Amino acid sequence: MATPGNRLTVMRCLGAVASAALIMISVHTPAASNDVLPLQCGQPLALRLTQAALASPAAVQRDGSLYGVQRWNSSTGASYLGLQFPGLLSCAYTVSAIFRTACHPIGNLASVSAVDAALSRWPMVMKIEDLRPGDVVFWRPRHTGIVRCPNTHWHVGIAVGDGRTVDNDWWSGKPEEHSVSRLCSTFAYARRAP
Repeated sequence: MATPGNRLTVMRCLGAVASAALIMISVHTPAASNDVLPLQCGQPLALRLTQAALASPAAVQRDGSLYGVQRWNSSTGASYLGLQFPGLLSCAYTVSAIFRTACHPIGNLASVSAVDAALSRWPMVMKIEDLRPGDVVFWRPRHTGIVRCPNTHWHVGIAVGDGRTVDNDWWSGKPEEHSVSRLCSTFAYARRAP
């Protein structure tokens, strides 16, 4: 039979275990709402951008919203060969949502040029091999005679390391991990958090 002192010790241990479990869940679970965990905001911005970008494919909602940012609207849709794509031009909204959850809101920006303008004081990275996780990557359309690419717009995403980025996928309208090198776009430059 447990004594009152033993019960108190057991209750304290259970409370400590429950608290530790809640902290572990909150640190390792992507934020699916507007709330951002306070622990994330103290980390370097490049790390926060990388973490928010990597978590975004799992956090995007069916209506296209991500971290409280509505990414699809009438201007983001397009159709090719009779198929409708609701979030074809929502890369800037995707990056806006990632910045928001990384504790560095830049607004709900609708264009790549607006994202670039918001980061205009950040140093530029001109070589693809110099990219680091957390860099904001900009691509320009590639026009080749061999492949007829449907995109005529600039594109933006977040570098996550190993030659990979997370950015809005033109066809699915969702954030996905991709290679920095593209068939229909070419690396233009990146911006790095100061």
